[in-house]
Amino acid sequence: MLTAQPATVILLHGILNPALIMTPIARRLRRDGYRVVNWGYPGRSRLIEEHAAELDALVRSVGGDGPVHFVGFSLGGLVIRYYLTHYDSPRAGRLVMIGSPNHGTEKIDAYYPNRWFRWLYGTRAMAQMRASNREFFEHMGVPRIEFGIIAGCRGDARGFSRLLEGDDDGAVSVASARLEGAADFILLPHTHTILVLMPETARQVSAFLRLGRLDHGPVR
Repeated sequence: MLTAQPATVILLHGILNPALIMTPIARRLRRDGYRVVNWGYPGRSRLIEEHAAELDALVRSVGGDGPVHFVGFSLGGLVIRYYLTHYDSPRAGRLVMIGSPNHGTEKIDAYYPNRWFRWLYGTRAMAQMRASNREFFEHMGVPRIEFGIIAGCRGDARGFSRLLEGDDDGAVSVASARLEGAADFILLPHTHTILVLMPETARQVSAFLRLGRLDHGPVR
């Protein structure tokens, strides 16, 4: 008797992060029975569409015939979004985006003119994530699979950053994290990088991949 193969989940980190930052989510998903590919990629040195082309090659290399789910933090979510709207991916299952600036972030517009900022973050994908780059975000499109969004917040109208309008996680506004077409959306009270490390975030990711919805009950 053939045993059903586990679903695969591909994880993508943010622009300056190592793949290690996705470890709490990877650990939770492996515990829940998924096969996990925690992909490390050179976030700062290439354009989003170049990362998406490499992601396509990675997906094609995944063995088996089960579904392939995706989880992306910050830039990682945008790379997956671009991939899913510009490449044929018949095995694509579900997607969870964590703190991704789906409409860019004004913080990059503010800091990008500074040489130190461009030295640190690069001039490729980081430049594409400026909030003023509206045409690019329209070109990115909306994934045609079920996707959920986890965003960080302070829980008030001020947020963590004076450079962002409304509530935010210190790097991405709640408004920018939203994307029309999402199956579900949830706010967790954490700053940008802390958000991806929290056990509650990993639990929410697992819930959405399993059920197609996030858990809006009390935080555990």
